[in-house]
Amino acid sequence: MATFLDVTALENFSVIFVFLLVAVGGYAILLSTKVFGDKQFVIVLVSILTALFVIMSPLATLVVKSIAPVMAVVLILVTLISLSSSMFGSGQMEALNSLKWVVFVVLVIAIIVGSLSIVRENIKVPERGEDFSKVSTVIFHPNFLGMILILSIAIFTVALLASKQG
Repeated sequence: MATFLDVTALENFSVIFVFLLVAVGGYAILLSTKVFGDKQFVIVLVSILTALFVIMSPLATLVVKSIAPVMAVVLILVTLISLSSSMFGSGQMEALNSLKWVVFVVLVIAIIVGSLSIVRENIKVPERGEDFSKVSTVIFHPNFLGMILILSIAIFTVALLASKQG
């Protein structure tokens, strides 16, 4: 029985939604960072080409479809935190800025971990007797991922210790 809550028909349009999300998100990021200056045509062209490349890859489309709800919830929480902290006046703005950066870092880490887990589930990587001539075998090997984790913790530790002394 069809109800107004039945959204299974929207699954057919998920590629269009992914295209729009990547195109608009890419446009917003390129416009705010001013990587290409004020050249609107180049910004629009790069964002549309990026969206086309994403929808051509079923794995990239799956990653965007899986990560988009998490990003939406986190961005809504950031907006609510921003609105609620603005009620406290300008004295709390430093705490708000540091909180925004913490939420941004957590969001980026969540996106990276979520993307890698989705890619790991959908890519065929041999478990034993690995063929290390393939890049995906090397990148998704547990030893390599552990090494990357330890190196990233070391980099952030050194960066934080260096910033505390200065």
